[in-house]
Amino acid sequence: MKISSYNQLIAIFTLMSGLIVFGLLWDKYQNIEQTSRLHYQTKLTKNNIAHFSTMSQIWLTTQDLFFSGKQSYLASGIISQSRQLQATLEQIKVQETSEKTKLTLQKMKQLIIENSLIINKLTTHIEMKNDKWRQEIKYSDEATTEFIQLLTTITKDFAEQEKLIAVKVEDANRAMVIWSWFLGLVYILCIGIATRWISKNIIKPIETITAITNKSRTTKCINFAQYKAPIEIIALGKAILSFTQRIEIEKQKAELEKTNADEANNRTTILMNSVPTAIVLLNHLGEIREFNHEAIRIFQANETDILNQKIGLFLPVLEKTTGEFDTKFSLKTAEEALLSPNISKPYIEYSGRKLNIQGKEHYLIAISDINERKNNHKALSALSQQLINAEKMASIGQLAAGIAHEINNPIGYVQSNVDVLEEYTEAFINYINSSQKYSSSLKLAACYQQNDLSYIISDIPKLIQSSKEGIVRVTEIIKDLGNYSHSDSKAPELLQIDKLIEKSLSLVTNELKYKASIKTELQTTVNVLGYPQKLLQVFINLLVNASHAIIKQGVITISTANTAKQVSIQIKDNGLGIKATDLNSIFDPFFTTKPVDVGTGLGLHIVRAIIEEHNGHITVNSTFGEGSQFTIFLPIAEENSLPIK
Repeated sequence: MKISSYNQLIAIFTLMSGLIVFGLLWDKYQNIEQTSRLHYQTKLTKNNIAHFSTMSQIWLTTQDLFFSGKQSYLASGIISQSRQLQATLEQIKVQETSEKTKLTLQKMKQLIIENSLIINKLTTHIEMKNDKWRQEIKYSDEATTEFIQLLTTITKDFAEQEKLIAVKVEDANRAMVIWSWFLGLVYILCIGIATRWISKNIIKPIETITAITNKSRTTKCINFAQYKAPIEIIALGKAILSFTQRIEIEKQKAELEKTNADEANNRTTILMNSVPTAIVLLNHLGEIREFNHEAIRIFQANETDILNQKIGLFLPVLEKTTGEFDTKFSLKTAEEALLSPNISKPYIEYSGRKLNIQGKEHYLIAISDINERKNNHKALSALSQQLINAEKMASIGQLAAGIAHEINNPIGYVQSNVDVLEEYTEAFINYINSSQKYSSSLKLAACYQQNDLSYIISDIPKLIQSSKEGIVRVTEIIKDLGNYSHSDSKAPELLQIDKLIEKSLSLVTNELKYKASIKTELQTTVNVLGYPQKLLQVFINLLVNASHAIIKQGVITISTANTAKQVSIQIKDNGLGIKATDLNSIFDPFFTTKPVDVGTGLGLHIVRAIIEEHNGHITVNSTFGEGSQFTIFLPIAEENSLPIK
């Protein structure tokens, strides 16, 4: 017989025995369930009877009080209690299945109704203490006595019934436990018999073949035949001999392939350890399984301290806040990342790939040391900042004379106002002295008229207001100059481009007003994220360049606008323009068409560097002899904007 036939017989045997066990246990369970429901119903009815008994005692007590004094207000209470007792009896009768009990409950209900009729009679038609009164009370006593007897009987019956059913429930539970143990043992016994039979007829022949195979060390013919076994095992014994002969041939081939693989592995290891990039192989949990010598150098740890450790211990960006391996970030390419803080050279860049090795997920991470490049970048950034500051100071130097002239004008008329106020003060002092010297009002009036105090009093507020305006103008110029020369904070700010342009115009007013008229069309309604002093330097450089391009008198037009994603700033002049051969070089460092003493050749280079630092770009259109137009594009700041890199 085939093994599949044996399996079918065993499956049928196991299924049938399981169904029998389940059926018997289910029958016992249903018995317990039915008995438990009956017990619950009986307990519920018992509780209802107990409640009914309590209500009956109150009802009887109220009747006794009524009979003793014929208080009419008690009669309505007795009638109400009677209705409640009748309703409770109806509920109990609905739950009860015994006809005898139902008849008893009906009889009790009838007695309650009769007694209610008696109470009603006594209340309406019968005078207290006469024969009719006593006769009705007698009828009521007889009815209540019978009611109490019936109540006692039914209470006792329900209590005995509840005890009897409780015993049945306990017996059913005990029987369920016994049957469960019995059927469980029987089922286990059946499984044991089936297992024993499988072991003898299927597993034992296979073990015999396995033992013979393990003892065989050559390709000599050995008898693997099994005669008392399934057809497949008999066929297996015959096939093993042919298989063992082929094994030796395949073994020789495998040894040759292993030798070749070892040589290839050695070559690969030498090659991997010669690569100047750290290569780390991780499993799906982020644990380091393989690595090369460069990884030891970058991680600054021994081989034993790296192997089987989680990559997050060395490269925190690949570890979630929960400590789990971040597979998403491991597949990205990061131009700059940081190693663990305890590693002295933390700057690296990495790139990850997902691999499938022997059906399991692995991750290959290539890590490059960029500390030297980072240090060079910092040095270049510092040099760039120095160049920007130098150009800023050069701009301030160029604007110094004009700013001094702008400050001198308001200071001049403030000085003049102070001189006039000094004369007015002397007139007031003369009048005050006269008021102390002369007591005559006519002489004081003459002194008042002589010093022209009425005019002085009306002129003083004008002088003070004019002086305030001059001081405010000086304060604004100095404040704008201070903001321009001050270094930016490390973090970018939300800026309004139109306000920055207005500040830049206040600083270059004297530079522009003798050479060009300014036209502005400032229409931005959004903010950008940036550094205010650096953007001020951009606008000042472009405006000064525009003024230098105008020979006599011209026009400089400044316009701003915004779209959904960016702000555009246009600065246009009608000066000399830029030659076509110079357009491709104007942003190069140290390129200039100005005389040696006028320009450094860094202005436009710094302008473009600052714009690119703000993730924007700048374009230029120029026709030689007609003028130039520079257009700056800056991204609009979004909510939760990240600092600019």
